Amino acid sequence: MNNYKLIHKLIVKLTTSLILSLLAINVGAKDYLIKNATVHTASEAGVLNSADILISDGFIMELGKNLKAGANVEVIDAIGKHLTPGLINAVTQIGLVEISAASSTVDHTTKQEGVGASFNIAPAINFRSTLIPQNRINGLTRAIVVPGFGNSIFAGSSSAIALLSDMTGMISENVAQHAVYGVGGAGFNGGSRAAAHMALDKALEDANYLRHNRRRFEPGFESHFSLSIADLDALKPVLEKKIPLIINVHRSDSIIRMIALAKKHNIKIVLQGASEAWVVSNEIARANVPVIIDPISNLPNSFSSLSSRIDAASILHNAGVKMVFTGMQSTHNGYLVRQSAGNAVSHGLPAEEALKAMTINTAEVFGIKNYGQIKVGMEADVVIWDGDPMEVTTNAEQVFIKGQKQPMVSRATRLRDRFWDLNDNKNKAYVK
Repeated sequence: MNNYKLIHKLIVKLTTSLILSLLAINVGAKDYLIKNATVHTASEAGVLNSADILISDGFIMELGKNLKAGANVEVIDAIGKHLTPGLINAVTQIGLVEISAASSTVDHTTKQEGVGASFNIAPAINFRSTLIPQNRINGLTRAIVVPGFGNSIFAGSSSAIALLSDMTGMISENVAQHAVYGVGGAGFNGGSRAAAHMALDKALEDANYLRHNRRRFEPGFESHFSLSIADLDALKPVLEKKIPLIINVHRSDSIIRMIALAKKHNIKIVLQGASEAWVVSNEIARANVPVIIDPISNLPNSFSSLSSRIDAASILHNAGVKMVFTGMQSTHNGYLVRQSAGNAVSHGLPAEEALKAMTINTAEVFGIKNYGQIKVGMEADVVIWDGDPMEVTTNAEQVFIKGQKQPMVSRATRLRDRFWDLNDNKNKAYVK
């Protein structure tokens, strides 16, 4: 009987501790009312002037004019400021690289034999990386973290993260599978694009066979497959249309072949790089295939991108192609995706479409729910800017992720502040 009482007391104590810990988490959450902002919704509502948004429990609860603040709501006057959804860069290696020249801090690629599609970078993402606050204070609130190519035409799977400095930043460990065609694919397959095409086609055929004949599978039969069993299993979500296959490809004829390959295997693909996508923009639009581009990348760096041009984003938009933007840097300066978007605007792309290519379009392509628009019910990833968000001289003033105001501090700002006054006593240790 005493044992039962002891167990009962223990259960009560554990339950009470759990409730108190949950209450402590909720107590730390704050509600915010942002007033008088120029709100770029990235939705059908367009741009709202002198608008207010109420953030509560991590979500956008109200959007309108003359909203009233309830008790314990912090009011932020954003008159003269611009407000957008938090930005997302579709191709980064944030958390996988600290210093590219120090191999011990680089985790984005594996050269292990037989590991390609099955390579999952998620366990290596360092949420304590100094690169996370560096990008966060510049308006980047989420990122797609992608693997590099090692020994296979398949690089592996990418993850979606929020730029938080703890494990709560992991949104999804597997949002896409990555492959390469063109020059890169040829390099993994004896030097020919034809061989690269064969390799992609055979891998998808083998993966499809394996998923339909798993019960008949016998040990040793893997010798008949083009990839390891682990790699073929990793392609199953692609074949089931749960995630897209991101194909790095540039030449226009190669793009058409990848669209045909996707149709043959009934899979969702996204074209990455796509330097000559504008040449076949109508075909891409008809196939309903999104593209990931860096709008500022207009100089041909190989014979696969001879037709690169600076107004490609405008042409793709006019053709009806869904675009997702990345930028010139994938790690320390991943936030420069905004600068690339601004260049697209200066060459004919409507500003709101450029914003969508860094917010809602990216969320939709990678299956990120309730994110990417200033809209009631969306997660409150919000940035307040001191000017037009498409202007390079504009800075982020306040950043919210999942409804919580983020510190506008990074290692770089701390170093700046520390050495701002060279006569300060705290710097004496660094004076000869």
